[in-house]
Amino acid sequence: MGALIVLAIVSFFGYLLAITIHNLYFHPLAHLPGPFLCRVSVLPSFYHAVKQDRHVWLWRQFQLYGRKFRAAPNLVVFNSPDAYNSIHSHKANVKRSKFYDVWSRNADDVNALMTSDVEIHARKRRLLNLAFTDHSVKAAGPFIAKHIDRCNEILADSAKQNDDGWSSPRDITMWSKHLVFDILMDLCFGATMNTKEPGDSPLKKVPLAIDDFVSHNYPITKIPFFDLLAWLKPRGLDPLLEFVIPRTIKDHYAFVEDMVTKRLEEQRKRETEKTPIEREDMLHFLCTAKDPDTGKPAFGFTELLSEANLLIMAGSDSTSITISALFFYLTHNRRVYLKLVKEIKETFASPEDIVHGPKLMTDCKYLRACIDEALRLAPPVPSELPREVLPGGTTIAGEHYPGGVIVGTPHWAMGRNEEQYGDAYTFRPERFIVSDELDSLNTEEDVRMLKRGLHTFLKGPGDCVGQKLAMLQMCIVVARTLWRMDVRLAPGTDVGAGNEGLGWGQRDPRQYVVGDAYIALHKGPVVQFRVRQD
Repeated sequence: MGALIVLAIVSFFGYLLAITIHNLYFHPLAHLPGPFLCRVSVLPSFYHAVKQDRHVWLWRQFQLYGRKFRAAPNLVVFNSPDAYNSIHSHKANVKRSKFYDVWSRNADDVNALMTSDVEIHARKRRLLNLAFTDHSVKAAGPFIAKHIDRCNEILADSAKQNDDGWSSPRDITMWSKHLVFDILMDLCFGATMNTKEPGDSPLKKVPLAIDDFVSHNYPITKIPFFDLLAWLKPRGLDPLLEFVIPRTIKDHYAFVEDMVTKRLEEQRKRETEKTPIEREDMLHFLCTAKDPDTGKPAFGFTELLSEANLLIMAGSDSTSITISALFFYLTHNRRVYLKLVKEIKETFASPEDIVHGPKLMTDCKYLRACIDEALRLAPPVPSELPREVLPGGTTIAGEHYPGGVIVGTPHWAMGRNEEQYGDAYTFRPERFIVSDELDSLNTEEDVRMLKRGLHTFLKGPGDCVGQKLAMLQMCIVVARTLWRMDVRLAPGTDVGAGNEGLGWGQRDPRQYVVGDAYIALHKGPVVQFRVRQD
């Protein structure tokens, strides 16, 4: 027995040694620079995924190794617009990596996001597009306005209770999470959640479960022996993983199932009684979608659950992080804040005029530039979205990469590319506006070149299906709020700001700090509002 144990130990370490030698000298990526441990193991990537600072770690390596480096034995990441556009173009010979498969709860939990299968993704994406037409986005405007108007009313009531006219401090992260969640539940299910209302409610914890979900799953996508895990999941591992899912995530699944069940019952009742449709919410389009090949309903119950979960998760947090980051930078940059308020007040005679249309979506150039700048510095997805190179290989930024290699471009680092943006750490929306003013000279070509590297809603076959709706939400929320309310950083607070203790890359108190768990985790800023007197 002792000899067998010794043989097993020797075999194990011999295997590790062989893998190490292969990764260092014979792997297709062996010629690329990178930290020694990254070239032989996925442990550094896994470690920083657990710490939720993987995006900052990647940025630090770019400062040391240049535009590209080997972040794991089979992963190369890039920090250049050329690489991004090569990887994410429609013609790129790549597909989503197995990273996406691990997010699903089981084999039936497959939506437009959680699959690496090209055909399944394309089919589900075509069907999901039905819920995000230009008509449906425009129709969403009044519902978004209704919710932000109520939010502004609550802020005004709070401000009236204090002698100085300022409201009680508000954590914009919590404020925006509840606001956007209420909007999405209204648009998706026609449901009223009222999590933005004052007072306690068990529903207020529902938007927070999304953070728990991604924090639990993201490190799993970076673990050693990930390929084995991905292979085992549909082969009996899924039921075992159910036992380690945190309670908050199980509660979230139960909430989504309850909402979909109620919505389907309403749909069946309407069809039975042949009552007219008062309003076509997003789930209506999914419920009535037909498979073009069979003519049967495109989504079964389990698939509807998965798509509904995707809409809630992707729709709420991506918008919330941008609103939170924008308010952080506005309260730390008085010049930008006053310039934005001036544009909004001069463009619209009243907050009720702030609706979907060219005045808001096109004419308010500074508002759009402020949102783009917030997206650049605090992208909803901080790290890379991994793509697997298909057989035959692909060319990225002028260099060939063989099939099987994983490639990606981390968004947080991309937004801080000094070769691309110059003063990359400064919140300066003017960089995205064409201008012939001497103090802000910017040609159309300058702006076009900058936007080549700004793809926070992604591009190509994996771009964000709800990006137009998200942009409309952000524009209406910010414009109506700033038209009515003045805002300031709550005295003595620095929630969300960088500090020395966070280390290289997050020391600047003028920078908004986010965590990395696939989507951005965030807190603050804590601000106060008061009703405008002008």
